[in-house]
Amino acid sequence: MLDVDQLAQNDRPSSLARWAYHAIGQPGVCLRVRLRGNDLHILCESRQGLEAKTVVSSFIKALKRQEEGDSLPVTPGNPIYQIILYGRTIGQQRPDWIKQIRIKSPQQGSKAAKVSTTAGSDTATDAALLVSNEILARSGSPEAIARYLSETLSPLGVSVKVLIQNLPDASAQPEEEEKAASLSPNRRLWVVCNSNYSPDASLIAEPVVEQLRHLQLKGFRDAAICSQVSGEATPEWMLRVDLTPPEEMLKEWAHWGDVQAIARTLNQRLSSVGMEVRAVLKDATVHLFCSLLKPKGAVAPDKQRAMKAIVPVLERIAPQGIQAAMVYGVETCHDKAFQQRLLAPEPEAPNWIEWLNLPAAFKPHLAESAYSLAQKGSQEAITFLLHRLLNPDLDRRLATGGIHLKIRRKQDLLHIMSEAPICPPQAQVGPPIAKFLRQLAIPEIVGVRVYGRRAGSTAPVWNYGDDFVHRRRLVPEATPEFAASDAYVSELVAPTEESALRPDLTKEDLKDGLRQTLQATVRTLRRGLCYSQLFVPAVENQDLAAVPQRSTPSSFSASLGFKVAMVWGTLGLLLTIQTDWLVGQLLRSPKTSPSVTITDGSPTAVPLPRISLQKGGKPGTGDFNASGFTRTGETSVIINERTETPEKASAATAAILAAARSPNPSFNNPLLDEKMVIYQQRLLQSGPPDVLIVGSSRALRGVDPVALQDALAAQGYPDIEVFNFGINGATAQVVDFLIREVLTPEQLPKLIIWADGARAFNSGREDATYKAIATSEGYQHLKAGTFPTLVEVGSDRKNRSSKGINAEAANPIASWKASYQSINDWLNQSLGKLSSTYPQRDELKSVLQEQYVSLVKRTNVSSDQTLSDTQKEVSNTESIDFDGFLPLSVRFNPATYYENHPRVAGDYDSDYQSFQLAGEQDAALEALLQFSKAHEIGVVFVNLPLTKDYLDPTRTAYEEQFQKYMRTSALQRGLIFRDLTDLLPTKHDYFSDPSHLNRYGAYQVAKQLAQDPLIPWAVKPTKE
Repeated sequence: MLDVDQLAQNDRPSSLARWAYHAIGQPGVCLRVRLRGNDLHILCESRQGLEAKTVVSSFIKALKRQEEGDSLPVTPGNPIYQIILYGRTIGQQRPDWIKQIRIKSPQQGSKAAKVSTTAGSDTATDAALLVSNEILARSGSPEAIARYLSETLSPLGVSVKVLIQNLPDASAQPEEEEKAASLSPNRRLWVVCNSNYSPDASLIAEPVVEQLRHLQLKGFRDAAICSQVSGEATPEWMLRVDLTPPEEMLKEWAHWGDVQAIARTLNQRLSSVGMEVRAVLKDATVHLFCSLLKPKGAVAPDKQRAMKAIVPVLERIAPQGIQAAMVYGVETCHDKAFQQRLLAPEPEAPNWIEWLNLPAAFKPHLAESAYSLAQKGSQEAITFLLHRLLNPDLDRRLATGGIHLKIRRKQDLLHIMSEAPICPPQAQVGPPIAKFLRQLAIPEIVGVRVYGRRAGSTAPVWNYGDDFVHRRRLVPEATPEFAASDAYVSELVAPTEESALRPDLTKEDLKDGLRQTLQATVRTLRRGLCYSQLFVPAVENQDLAAVPQRSTPSSFSASLGFKVAMVWGTLGLLLTIQTDWLVGQLLRSPKTSPSVTITDGSPTAVPLPRISLQKGGKPGTGDFNASGFTRTGETSVIINERTETPEKASAATAAILAAARSPNPSFNNPLLDEKMVIYQQRLLQSGPPDVLIVGSSRALRGVDPVALQDALAAQGYPDIEVFNFGINGATAQVVDFLIREVLTPEQLPKLIIWADGARAFNSGREDATYKAIATSEGYQHLKAGTFPTLVEVGSDRKNRSSKGINAEAANPIASWKASYQSINDWLNQSLGKLSSTYPQRDELKSVLQEQYVSLVKRTNVSSDQTLSDTQKEVSNTESIDFDGFLPLSVRFNPATYYENHPRVAGDYDSDYQSFQLAGEQDAALEALLQFSKAHEIGVVFVNLPLTKDYLDPTRTAYEEQFQKYMRTSALQRGLIFRDLTDLLPTKHDYFSDPSHLNRYGAYQVAKQLAQDPLIPWAVKPTKE
């Protein structure tokens, strides 16, 4: 009996389960197999219990068999490093025993791979194998490093793969690259972490960084860690790890005179001779207290032996600013409290003392301390001091690399980039650096700009600035770009030139210059107008003497003015005709588009990476095949890019043009005006639809009418027409206004699907959409009864048309207006036939809109929010199809979405401001339900899905309150309520943003609604 609980590619689960079944070879044993990271977990269950020794021995024998078909199935992309066995009696909650079997690598010999089945040797064997993996990893073997890292990451469900990349040397010739790579550390270690979910960087980064640095790998410049979710094409995040050995870090700090680093470096050498030192710095002399590590009584270390070990180390270090060392031979002190205090050397009585002159005593460039050099502006000294300031824990810095700084000076500012495996907090880095630099008082430095980012990133996450003196600037200062790695670029990537300051300029000088520029522009404009002969200069304009003065006001006769007007009118007409012809030729010219191919009515397969479009199977439907695995879901949806018929396409185009030229008064809502014209076209063609979808932008994007029609046809409801009347920002008041006042009962369907959520029923906030409509000209005409009605349908249309002649006779003004409109239409059609541009006006409009958007992007004169809203409105208007639906293909990705959009918590969301369900929105719902009941129109409210990322605790509480309110309304008011909030909580690919569905989510919602048995879809009478 097999039960495999895992997600893998191809037939991996079945092969692992088959291998485990053959390996145990015992009847009546139930196996559960799960692959997490690089660990294979196997649960063995039996009614009578299993012996750990027998099960482990069976699997060890299976691992040693090398015959074809019996070996452990392993794929190169996701190898298995260890098997964890669990033994449990059926009915128990916890396992009876747990055993681990580590699988040997090809580098491990047979001796290291021996596995004993006795209980007493299991621990020793595991420890031996663990040490073996670490030793092999230190040699630089990619597989051994992956096994070593897998011990930490596999419990998190993360598999590891390690690769080595040889980096080219930019300074070497092509034929010398291979030789240079072997002589210098010019290799990069890639650690690829793969998982079925999206782990946070802080969960993986620090453990992996500590393990990699603990290995002390040699021959590598750095390491790159990338986290990738299974099925995604690109990594989710990347991290650069500095593999500088701890010895080199200690040596660098010790050279700059850091006392802790000097003591640590000396102890590494003295440990081999059984000694240790404690270091205290006083003035320019370091005092070293030397003692034995394991003394036998109160004995001081041997002087000659100690000095023989200490002197070479101090001469090699050559600490900056430390000119001498005083070495004391003392007895071992067992008082830890005394050892932790950095005291002067006098309180401790030494057995011997030795004075030692250091290189700084006779080398002038080493005489000054790091602090003195930093005050003179040395960037290397400043970097060391700031590194020591931000990394007080030396052990932590050696283990993880600590916080690394890059300093760039730009004019009178210091720009400092801080980076670490986890982005350093601003409060921990920015203020301390600014305070320290202010105390240094570096000449010609008047401010500092500090940035923070994760190691390997190119853009900072935060920035902090502090000016030491007041700085006057005419233009905003530019921020330099720091390279992601100093291994390739040591200077700025793209330095930005700043405008030079003019300290001699005053406000009066700027005003005079602006006034002169304005006067020169006015004079040039006047001169050009006068040269056109359409304007004459005034007598007082003395600066237009160059213009011929024969055409003065007194001599400018009416005949001459008529001739000039005729000449310029003819030129203007010719210019118009020529421009129309040229634009028509440009629009008619063929356009090459190598990446887009349009086919007539041919469906296109759009890949959806690792997203199943099938609804989850119900119990008993055979979702598991013979091997106990779920069947593979479809990974693509067929989308017909031209599903509209020619009639629908032409009608949609006509509706858009009609909306632009419509004489109807506007409702201050362009989308509502356009939807009314499109709906009128639908009424002209086929009468009212069978199902009307209403709601806000969530309904506009969230329910696909065509997908709903197809799904209903599959359910046995053919020929049902669906129209989406969703309007951006529509609340309950807007929907009630649309159903009861804008549309007549004859123009309404028999079923209304109201798709929305809690935000549309919040009576506590201001209803901006309804307020804009209520103050519009169209609303005033509608209340006065003078708003033009939409196309009549049915018998009412015939009755009203029969009264048309009498109405025209009784109202000659209306008849004159109708004739004027017909003449205007005839002129438009006649001139349109003569124009070469008019038939291609839609394409011209699209070209102009694209050019306008690109121009706005380049000028960058408006705020990002305004530009985004403008593009969004243009995109929405152009993408609405003839069924009123807005199909958006963009997919919501939390990792990149919030880089361009703010993350607004529910407590600060204006849509939930003063959240209250009782009020004007509730009254609108009651009025709409009473109206629908009186006219026998069914109303179904659908609570559309939301992402888990959007539903924070505040919004979740409001949503629960709203669901309770709707269920009560369903019981008391006869409303059908369907809740789909939790349909797609973690399916981000089905959303265009945290609260709006895209076309793929709308497709899923349409399928779900069509299969809902509680919705009365039988709205069309059956044909007998």
